[in-house]
Amino acid sequence: MLSEETVSIPRISLNELFCVSTDEFLRPFEDIIDPNIHNGMFLDFKISDRNHTHKINPILRLACPEDAAEIVEIYNELYDGTYPYKEMEDEDEVKKMIQDPTIQWIIYQDPSFNVAGCITFVLDFENKRGYIRGFMLRKQYQGHIDITKAMIGSMIGMCHKYKNEIYIWYVENRTAHAKSQYSMRVCGIAPIGFYPNKDVFLGKVESDVMQILYDERVLRLYRSKEIPQILSEVQSCFLYSDKRYELGDFKIVNPSIELNFKKVINLKNRLIKNSKKNKFGYETIRFSFEGASSFFKFLYTPNVQNFEKIEYQVNSLEDLYVFVQELMKCKNELNVRYCEVFLSGYIPEHQKIFQKAGFSPRGYIPSWKYNKELGVFEDFILFNYFSGYISKEIYLIQEGWDLFTRIDTKPNKKIKERKNNYQYFLENFLTFCLH
Repeated sequence: MLSEETVSIPRISLNELFCVSTDEFLRPFEDIIDPNIHNGMFLDFKISDRNHTHKINPILRLACPEDAAEIVEIYNELYDGTYPYKEMEDEDEVKKMIQDPTIQWIIYQDPSFNVAGCITFVLDFENKRGYIRGFMLRKQYQGHIDITKAMIGSMIGMCHKYKNEIYIWYVENRTAHAKSQYSMRVCGIAPIGFYPNKDVFLGKVESDVMQILYDERVLRLYRSKEIPQILSEVQSCFLYSDKRYELGDFKIVNPSIELNFKKVINLKNRLIKNSKKNKFGYETIRFSFEGASSFFKFLYTPNVQNFEKIEYQVNSLEDLYVFVQELMKCKNELNVRYCEVFLSGYIPEHQKIFQKAGFSPRGYIPSWKYNKELGVFEDFILFNYFSGYISKEIYLIQEGWDLFTRIDTKPNKKIKERKNNYQYFLENFLTFCLH
């Protein structure tokens, strides 16, 4: 008579999770899960000390072009055809993204191999960081599929595959609920910045929280040794990040901005503005000066009324001053609710020019940008501007609330009420220069 064999299912304790780095996150799973996402991934383990142990383990695989139609269907089902980023509702566009080597799409399946959901990873190899978006689960599977395990498996696959190419993983999570925030925090992806009123989902204005996960090397070996120089308004955000990542010394400075008025007027008269719109309504707006190398560009998304992805190169503070005032002029003309920019943690003059225009710091992001010439990662500060008031129906995990209490959450009414912000600064030019 054959004896009955007991199958032992590996267990991971919650205490082993909620880590600080990718290495720390991967360690408990080394002998439990095959990390090669190309083979498909089965999550046959249990997480101790948690509820919802009855939920179904998802099966993970990389998407193929044939999945495009079903992915679009998921977006349409969850957002009733109102998803603001319209490329995700276009089957041909989704198919192109699946075939793009800088985009990795993971499909979640139930035990019968039906598609239950998906997630997308957009890879920026130049800055060695990956952006996580579209963590989706069909309505019929919500509450049944284990989304925390789905996220764990996704991160194991991506962290393993791109270990020496991508050192930073980040996400902009919705605050209409805290489920995805929690699932990502289990993987070490922790709150670090706040985007007040950035998005519009299902017809409602929403805030997002930025969460991030670092490879230990990017903080300890490759982070710039330059001491950050920040405005006093940035200190609270710095200390929040320093508590987790032990960033070291910093300097609080209050730079004197002395601009040449004649040069400002001359630059204003030489300003060139170009824009280019794609089929989904995204508009790239670019400022430059006739006969000069300086430029300032950003993305305008009409569906959510925001400006983001600001990039600039300037030869003087006057250049940046004129560009920022033109940005605010465009904001008023286009009735934009939200603008964001990531500013160097080492150039307080730039921080002050944006701060004077109405932007506030809402996250200190160490090792955010890779400097190819120096071979180091440099710190940046998330500054943003928003109008309106933040919804009272906002849900955050505890670390998100800790961040929320440290930042300015009031809209800049003073700036908002000025009919012509650009003219205001010109009229008060000397006052601005002296303070």
